[in-house]
Amino acid sequence: MKPEIILALVTTFASLFTMYLAYNTGMTRAAHKAPPYEPTKNKEVLLANRVHMNMVENMVVYLPLLWVAGIFGPIYIVSIVSVIWLISRVWYSFGYLKGPKNRQTPFMIGLACIAVTALLALFGMIV
Repeated sequence: MKPEIILALVTTFASLFTMYLAYNTGMTRAAHKAPPYEPTKNKEVLLANRVHMNMVENMVVYLPLLWVAGIFGPIYIVSIVSVIWLISRVWYSFGYLKGPKNRQTPFMIGLACIAVTALLALFGMIV
């Protein structure tokens, strides 16, 4: 498979997964009768919302780096790192929903992927 397609698939799946997390937040709110835009102390609602927002926050940072690295950097390496990043985000999300203690390892893997992708983007632009 072409590495450009892998970058496009990671971007698409990350977006679809983020939509799923938004849906999950809404369904969790509905199940606990916690209306949107109203503060709640329900732990499940707070976790679902936090997981969704963490994914949004990560996408804002990662996806631009991914495409810059894909354009200027070593695209085969970038594509592999992007798949690892996506897996770490899914792992992080489902782990966090089970309990915040379950997020440390996938968080560190995802953070490392962001750092590597940023370095590959910079390397590609400079060299």
